[in-house]
Formats: sequence, structure tokens, C-alpha cells
Amino acid sequence: MEKEKQVNNKWYFYVCCFFVYCIIGWIYEVIWEFAIGNGFVNRGFLHGCYLPIYGFGALILIFSLRKLMNKEIRVFKINITPIIVFVAILILVSTVEFLASYFMELIFHKRWWDYSYDILNLDGRISLRNSSLLAIGGMAFVYLIQPLLNKIFVKIKEKTLKNIAIIILIVMVVDFISVICGYIN
Repeated sequence: MEKEKQVNNKWYFYVCCFFVYCIIGWIYEVIWEFAIGNGFVNRGFLHGCYLPIYGFGALILIFSLRKLMNKEIRVFKINITPIIVFVAILILVSTVEFLASYFMELIFHKRWWDYSYDILNLDGRISLRNSSLLAIGGMAFVYLIQPLLNKIFVKIKEKTLKNIAIIILIVMVVDFISVICGYIN
């Protein structure tokens, strides 16, 4: 447990978590496109099979919910902490998705997603349906996937994990620069 705490407080741990969630998000989006009949669609703005919005969202959840999840909030002897965590996730993922949509449109002059067809949407950037799905996924993330990643990463030598993080950063930065240069030209 002590080693897990030490590794979980290192920058390279968070880079590796970020990348895993970027890939999980990309897989989710590709499966979604197949499910709605669009075939294979690379939903990201980068060339690689990863979506940074999911990585950033995951890190925001990790840092924002850590203390809340460790509390036991009770009402009439019923632990309601998971309900409060769900609501917090719903608010956080909605905010991240709204801001990402706004700034990506500002930077790339392109709308990457549009939920105008959903009832209860805000400017087509977020919708209650999609935010709820993301919040359900967020619950799986904070209670199942992240604890599993903690156990996996703690078994990897710190130097190896650090090298993996450096490679991830180089690949993603080069990918991002190539995309930005493509939009400038």
C-alpha cells in the first residue's frame, strides 16, 4: 500500500493514466460509431488512437473526487457517498465536455460534436443523455478501473513507468504539433 501511494503521486503515473483513458475513450467512441451505423470513424482530432478529452476528464476526476470518495456521507444510516460522487461526476464531465467543445471550435473552426437533436441540451455542446452516459462511465472509472490501474502500475518498475510516460508525451506532442501545423497551412 505504501509503494502504491508513492507511485500514485508521481507525474509519470498520471501521464500513464491519462494515456490509458485517452485510449479507452477512443475505443468507446469508435464502438459508438459502429453501433449507430457509421462504420469506422476516427473521432479524434489527432492522428493516433486516443482522445485527450477522456484523459483530461479522467485526471480531473482523479484529483477532484479523491477526498469525497474517501468520506462516508450517511442519511438515515444509508451511505449516499456514491450518489454524491455520481452527481459530482455528472457536473464535472458536462463542464469538461462543454469547455472542450467551445475551445476546439474556437481553435479549429470546426464543431466536433453536436447534441442539438437531444432534448435537454445546452447549445448542442452537451446533453443530459450523453452527460449521464459519461457519468455512468465515470463511476466505473473511479470505483473499478482506476483502482485496477493503481495495482498494475505499482507492479511496474518506476524507471520503466517513467520511460513509458516520456515516450507517451513525445508521441502525443508530436501528433498535436503535426495537427496544428496542418491547420496553419
